[in-house]
Amino acid sequence: MTSTRFMTLLQREWMQHHKGWLIVMLAAPVLLLLAMPFGKVDLDGVQLPSTLLAAAVVGMTTIGVWAITWLVTSFQLPGLARRDNQDRSIEFWLSLPGSHTESIAATLLMHTVFVSVLALALGAVMGVLMAMAVVVKLSGFGALADVSWWQLGVATFSGLLRVSLGAVLFSLWLAPVYLIMMAAAAWLKRAGVPVVIAVVVIAGNVLQKIYENPVVWTLLERQFDGASRALFDANHTLREGEPVKAEVMEMFNGFAGWAAQDAWSALMTLASPHFIGGLVVAAACFGLLILHRRSAH
Repeated sequence: MTSTRFMTLLQREWMQHHKGWLIVMLAAPVLLLLAMPFGKVDLDGVQLPSTLLAAAVVGMTTIGVWAITWLVTSFQLPGLARRDNQDRSIEFWLSLPGSHTESIAATLLMHTVFVSVLALALGAVMGVLMAMAVVVKLSGFGALADVSWWQLGVATFSGLLRVSLGAVLFSLWLAPVYLIMMAAAAWLKRAGVPVVIAVVVIAGNVLQKIYENPVVWTLLERQFDGASRALFDANHTLREGEPVKAEVMEMFNGFAGWAAQDAWSALMTLASPHFIGGLVVAAACFGLLILHRRSAH
């Protein structure tokens, strides 16, 4: 019964927001595909094998769709803390045999994890179409036969699994940021997010400039760095410099193994005290959200 109630709450979020989510995810790649016949593809003189070029396009499109979706849903989250009270739908949901915990957890899960994974999947599909369009644009239809589609498929699938896990870990790393904003918006209404931003900026500058203690900026940097490493490239192996073409091709050939090792490294970062401390803060803010819902009706 509990799982049925929770699935109903998840379905509610999907039914209420899915059209907007799909538009956000598909608008940019569809527009780029439509503009491809009339535009110009400039690689700055870099020559890549067709398979590697296609893989690069798939990767950039996937991450691009995910990034746009993440920005939109992140802006939505604070307002969701007051949604049920504003439209009075809380009276209906309270009449059902469910808890405040289930309702808030379903909202968070749908807007942070499910939407991220869906954006990655749709981004990968659109990325394959975009890769085909780019290869044809640069070298003609005959160049499609030069692409190793099996190799590209294996790399795309393994990469998609890696970043899907990364999206979940990314959300956990940023849970304290999400929930601080939501709790502030719930209790302080529209002033909540500006107040949080103002407090962080003022406290950070005062501690750094007067007391020479950059603790606020250090904590934020560690949290966002942990989130980015959890999402992809946990060991920073892709950020150490500009590898030559042969090294890139060698890595691409063994990408599935690299993705598995990188996923393991991302899981190992969860032992960080910054991650654990962030979850404690997130749990406290989650409790504040529950308290607000209980006192708001």
